[in-house]
Amino acid sequence: MKIVVISTNAGTDMGGEAIKAFQFFRFLLENDYDAYLLTHERCKASLEGHFADDRVIFVRDSALMVLCWRSRILGSLVDTLFHLEIKKICRDFDPTITILHYLCPISPTTQRFPPAGYRHVVGPLSGNIFFPSGFSDRQSKGKRVQQRFYKPIQNFLGSTLGIMKKADKLLVSGGERTRRALGWAGCDRGKMISVADAGISEEILSAPPITHEGWNGEFVWIGRMVNYKGADLAIRAVAVSEQPVKLTIYGEGSERAKLVELAESLGIADRVTFPGWLDHSSYVKDMSRFRGFIFPTLAEANGIVMQEAMGLGLPVVTLRWGGPVQLATDEEAIFVEASDPDTVVRGVARAMDQLSSDASFAQKISQKARSRALRDYAWPTVASSWMSAYEDLLNTD
Repeated sequence: MKIVVISTNAGTDMGGEAIKAFQFFRFLLENDYDAYLLTHERCKASLEGHFADDRVIFVRDSALMVLCWRSRILGSLVDTLFHLEIKKICRDFDPTITILHYLCPISPTTQRFPPAGYRHVVGPLSGNIFFPSGFSDRQSKGKRVQQRFYKPIQNFLGSTLGIMKKADKLLVSGGERTRRALGWAGCDRGKMISVADAGISEEILSAPPITHEGWNGEFVWIGRMVNYKGADLAIRAVAVSEQPVKLTIYGEGSERAKLVELAESLGIADRVTFPGWLDHSSYVKDMSRFRGFIFPTLAEANGIVMQEAMGLGLPVVTLRWGGPVQLATDEEAIFVEASDPDTVVRGVARAMDQLSSDASFAQKISQKARSRALRDYAWPTVASSWMSAYEDLLNTD
């Protein structure tokens, strides 16, 4: 059996979805599966030196892809054009012994185009996620339009193209919201398999767990500095906290200048630092100095960074919304109601105050979270759940 993993992005420095594709493909090769990775040429530098050249096939930008990428209106067509190119490449594999696995992106609306006669698996899918109603004014006009027409668009795509419902198996990590979206496109629920969205590297799970003793007011936020990630909410929480907590914000993005200005305007520039991206090789060691991971994201389909924090034993403060709700219980993370900005800011501040001053409370969450991560998010466990779809397809021959 040949496994062809298809992902628009793959690598160690291109975000959560790319890391997921990288780690899954590495797992397959390390466990002697006859696997190939099909991804975009922009990932070449990130993948260089990790895999044999004959195991990775890159898709080059066509002139039309470049045109769409530069256009605000046509940008959403880039993934569609990518998958049309992938369709041509996949025909080089023998359909009688090949399973195509469309891994990323996670959206149920993205159209994949597997060639006729090939068994294929799509997912994990975790789309149909929008801002909480109390934050609708922060959501872009385009996203508001998309939310309003999400169901009719899925109905239309299902009744015209019908591509998603032709998948042999659909891996679902987004729970009922994603199952509904797939159902609107005409997909059979019998083809859907509930799985975790991603795994955690062995490097993280084998590291000594973070222990929490005494007072510690150091907290961390990691991610792209974009609107929906909620870094501004974390900064505002520092300003209203009763304890002299500090926040380190790792990452870069379009909102960076605004976030720096916000910290200065609130008079807490000395308590909020922006060191840029954290080098992957330093991640495990650096996290040990923090008391908690602040993750007030407003539209997170999953949350790989949250899974990694749990794996290290770093208590997570997040919103009761979207993907994070499916990753932990109230004993394994601190959830803040996502009703409105003021509620979130004050809730995050209270959580930081309690964690910083109550080491036993932090340690209890740390141990529970790490146990969950070891049980459910190790790559052998996650990959096995995904690959159960392969076994089902092989058993039907």
